Amino acid sequence: MEPFSEDEEVYRAIQIEVLTASPDIFASEEASKRGRFTEIPLLSFELENGENFLMGNIPVSIAIEITSRLNNLESNDSRLTIAELIPEVLIVEKVVIDSVVPYSTTYQATVTIRLEGFSEVQHFQIIPSHATLLAIIADAPIYVSKSVLSSTPAVRK
Repeated sequence: MEPFSEDEEVYRAIQIEVLTASPDIFASEEASKRGRFTEIPLLSFELENGENFLMGNIPVSIAIEITSRLNNLESNDSRLTIAELIPEVLIVEKVVIDSVVPYSTTYQATVTIRLEGFSEVQHFQIIPSHATLLAIIADAPIYVSKSVLSSTPAVRK
């Protein structure tokens, strides 16, 4: 699929949650005891059109950071992560989860950024979970394109 086009229909995320899922409910008890049975973070996006968009295989560190940000939990660490540094230097206009990487089930997002004081915007393809964290930190809107929604099973409320 092509990256995001300004002409494409998108739906704004109005709520985001971090969930977990068990990877294999049919794993043997023995395999579970050996530590192969771990939870996988998921991101759930409630969209303005009433659909829910689920994204799986979220890196644990990103899921923890998103959860912390959504729950306004402060960190004792004064060092900046890259996701915290970017909004200090650039204005994050928006994030659009806009395509599926060819021959995979992996999504791609486009982040739109600009330098403060400038009108020219730049678009970069980025890992969607990282883009979600960036948007949350920068208080930027997150959208999911209609083409991504049509390529995944819809979850309606």
